[in-house]
Amino acid sequence: MAPLKNLAKLLTFPAGILAVACVFPPFLNGQGFSGFVGLHKPKEAILKRMLPASVNLNQKRIKVVALGAASGIPQDLVPILKTKWVTSIQKDPRFILDERNPETELRFTITNYYVEARTVPASGSTPGCTYYTGKIEASYQAVEVGTDAPLDSENLVSTIAEEGPHRSGGILGTIGKSMRAGCGTVSTPNAARDSLVDGIVNEMSRRAAPFEETLTVLLPGGKLEPLSSLAVGQRWAKLLEDAEKTEPLPKPDEDAYRLYLVGLANEALAYQDAKDAADLEKERRGDVSSAKAKQSLAQEDKDFTEAQTYLDKAAKAYKDAMQAKPAEKEFRSPDARMEQAVLLYATISRHKAEYQEAVDKRNSERASLQAGAQRSGASVPAPDKQPAQVLNQILGMCQDHITDIGQLIKDHSSELHFEHGLSLNDELKLRKECGAESKGILEAIRAQTTLRPAAQVKK
Repeated sequence: MAPLKNLAKLLTFPAGILAVACVFPPFLNGQGFSGFVGLHKPKEAILKRMLPASVNLNQKRIKVVALGAASGIPQDLVPILKTKWVTSIQKDPRFILDERNPETELRFTITNYYVEARTVPASGSTPGCTYYTGKIEASYQAVEVGTDAPLDSENLVSTIAEEGPHRSGGILGTIGKSMRAGCGTVSTPNAARDSLVDGIVNEMSRRAAPFEETLTVLLPGGKLEPLSSLAVGQRWAKLLEDAEKTEPLPKPDEDAYRLYLVGLANEALAYQDAKDAADLEKERRGDVSSAKAKQSLAQEDKDFTEAQTYLDKAAKAYKDAMQAKPAEKEFRSPDARMEQAVLLYATISRHKAEYQEAVDKRNSERASLQAGAQRSGASVPAPDKQPAQVLNQILGMCQDHITDIGQLIKDHSSELHFEHGLSLNDELKLRKECGAESKGILEAIRAQTTLRPAAQVKK
């Protein structure tokens, strides 16, 4: 009888396959992030996302300026926001707080703020509760102190989304038992205020420093399995090359996943360029005039431009994938990422142009003043380098172990120019950073800033 039973099982096996085929029709087994729906977990890759700061403040001396709040906004909110922002800056080694000799001022004004209580009445055996929503808006600016040129500006917003009662527990917990409603974690006005302030500080910090995060992204299987394996191995350049060379799949809704991989490869390469630029900037510190610094700046600009190009291509590929298969929800997240990244790069480019325009205007005005002074025989105004900026440049030279800095100051007095002597704190800072070099540096600075009697009075 046993052989007959085994034979019966074999005879009924195709029927089982037929049953599965009926449950999972062929169209569900097409190209996508998995095979049979629910039977295969899709492959994943790690995407290291890096976005540049809206303005370069690495190793620059910063002062936080609270300009106040609009009418009707609690005035105690201003010092709370400033304190939290200063604390956030102090935790980041890229930033240097200097209230006396800043290079950059970070200014903010609170333009809108509210916290509202929402009460949910009791219902049956479920007690009522109160939760809070709210919003804070701030006008933010980064301004170069020496030139008053704008470096960055934006209206920033932090909100607490509407969060009504929710129930905890699964289906078994609700059978024959009423679950207690909860109103989320924002249950007091102070908690709402702190949440809003933390949110706006986070928005400000993201504009002042490179933003890094690690994402897990889905990868398609099926015919695109070999391409997805390249993404798992972080071989983004090879993935882009192979995905673009691969013949489009016959059906547009299946080829959408190949376009998705094209977008993913471009996106990853953009983040690599952004990280390369951030690393160069961090190594360069505040130096902008040495030959090494100029070479680094040129490479940073090149990396920025390449990243922007990759992001534009990624955005197009993701859009094309969405158009080819609008029903695929997993295409929406990368499309949203691209909107944010492309907007950021466009903002940085705009701010660079605005800054250069302001500097050019100031230089043009100074040139006109100099020309007028020369015609009238008056003294020519000093160069536009500010002492704090030049001091930071010299401190950077000391950190790079450059020798004979005092002689460099004498030989390049127009670029390394001091309008007045150093304060006690700055001199102590210079002595600490420059060691034996500080003697020659201080002599060169004193030679610039000490007026000779013959120069003061002409007989």
